[in-house]
Amino acid sequence: MGMQRRRGFTLIEVMVTLAVIAMLALTVSFVVPDRRDTSVEDQARMLYQRLNYARDYALVRHAILGLRIDDGISYRFVQYRDGIWQNINERGLRPHQLDQQLSMQISSTELALLEQEDIDLVDIFGVEDDAFASSSTSTASGDRNSSNGSARGNVLQSGDDEAGRGARASRKSEPMPQLMIFGSGEMQPFELVLQDDFALRAGTAWRIHSSDGLALSLERVRDD
Repeated sequence: MGMQRRRGFTLIEVMVTLAVIAMLALTVSFVVPDRRDTSVEDQARMLYQRLNYARDYALVRHAILGLRIDDGISYRFVQYRDGIWQNINERGLRPHQLDQQLSMQISSTELALLEQEDIDLVDIFGVEDDAFASSSTSTASGDRNSSNGSARGNVLQSGDDEAGRGARASRKSEPMPQLMIFGSGEMQPFELVLQDDFALRAGTAWRIHSSDGLALSLERVRDD
């Protein structure tokens, strides 16, 4: 009996098979999301939720808050209290470090004005140290009966003012935040972009912005 020859694959059949496999792999790559994309989106949504929470926090407490971005790789919330900026360590507003491949940048039309060193933040925000204010009030009200007492009250009040300024100077303030959140819940108009610095594809950046200081929006950055 003669042995039957086994027919092998032709070159064309092999090429067609490889082409089909390549097309299937390409289809899967479009369906399955990139982990980098998910990371950027998750971080952007987290910050968006924290900003909304910070607005509620400021509104309820009638406090002045700020978002401080350090070197584009981390951020923290600060509060303007007793004449200085202080870190907030409460749940939902604690400092946060971005993933290694992510970075963020913020721009605001009012940022240059707020960063000028000759602007007195107390005059802008109307915030005073209650301890120093009550001390001055009690000194003035306790010495109204005589001119000597009034003069003495002026001296004491002047001394308290100098002591107050010295106490403020001795307390170290955190750096000026790039974004202000006021006690009314409003914030300065801004645009914040969070992106993956190592992404090979476009469209992996997310933007948080407010054009009027009231409405806060989150969206993916689309290339035209």
